[in-house]
Amino acid sequence: MTSLHKTFGKGVYIHAVGGPLTHNAGCLAEGIMDLGLPLKLSVPQITSRHVSMPLKDVDLSPLVSPPYAGYGGHIVDITHTNQFAPFEGISGRLAYLNQSDSVSFGEVPDDVLLFAAHENEFAAKGGKRHPIAFGLSKGVIAATESRPVFSSRKRAALRNFRATLNQSLRALLDISYVPALGRHMPIDRSTLAPGAYLEAMLGSAVCLAYGGDFYSPIAGNAWFARNDPALVKAHTFKHLNAEALVLRWDSFRLWESLAAGCLAVHLDFAKYGFALPVKPEAWIHYAPIDLDDIKGSVEQLLDREKDWPAIAEQGRAWAIEHYAPQPTAARVLGIMAGGA
Repeated sequence: MTSLHKTFGKGVYIHAVGGPLTHNAGCLAEGIMDLGLPLKLSVPQITSRHVSMPLKDVDLSPLVSPPYAGYGGHIVDITHTNQFAPFEGISGRLAYLNQSDSVSFGEVPDDVLLFAAHENEFAAKGGKRHPIAFGLSKGVIAATESRPVFSSRKRAALRNFRATLNQSLRALLDISYVPALGRHMPIDRSTLAPGAYLEAMLGSAVCLAYGGDFYSPIAGNAWFARNDPALVKAHTFKHLNAEALVLRWDSFRLWESLAAGCLAVHLDFAKYGFALPVKPEAWIHYAPIDLDDIKGSVEQLLDREKDWPAIAEQGRAWAIEHYAPQPTAARVLGIMAGGA
């Protein structure tokens, strides 16, 4: 940590483009403060989920400042626009942050450092992109600290996603995985208010925590090339090593279920190329789904029921160790300091 204090001792400035600071920016702010580094923000508002809100009920107005040149580092949050915004006239190290649902198609110049959510190892835009997780706020960690022991929880699976666009994976699993699982245990499909949602997670054994949208590459499509070259450019990757992908795979639901001590269910991270600085291990930190074998994925889940309490606790410990605000901020600032 001494090297971070030397590099960023003059403070870190976080700037939001096109709206309030997003969840990732808020968690980084929490982590930077926990590291004992000075922090300034462009705006006093953060947008996130009620359960996961960083710096909840904290008056951020004293931290608001213009983007002076003297800070040790600047982080520019472009989530709202998903577009590169030049940030000039400053000194110190500079990085961009993007957790947009469409971040896979957003680009920055190759020499610009970008921390991007939803990264997939099978499709790379090139440049200095690093994966970043939605991760955990201090608030959600605190709210789940006194969670019930696993043995007291209902043997039920939460499937209470809000209806949203571009979630084709959830639709597919509603057709296949959820009915198969529902033949063996209750599925809670309630639409819950924030407080009730947290209570439901804390009282349930299993949480369906997957999300994502299926993607078929279009850059080689001659019709799009003739009629919409700008779209083709956005859909062109430096390398693409799959016939189809799952994008937009990260979610608040994943991290909240891990924090709550549920058995989190998600697609197999390794098989589907979900990129994180530190990946969770299947059947150690979460329960995986293999789209090639839905029936087998359900059977494995049930066969390993005696392991659910250990996996749930190991998942929570792994999430806090690697994706709580302080380790996340230390990792981001370390990469910024190295210039990689």
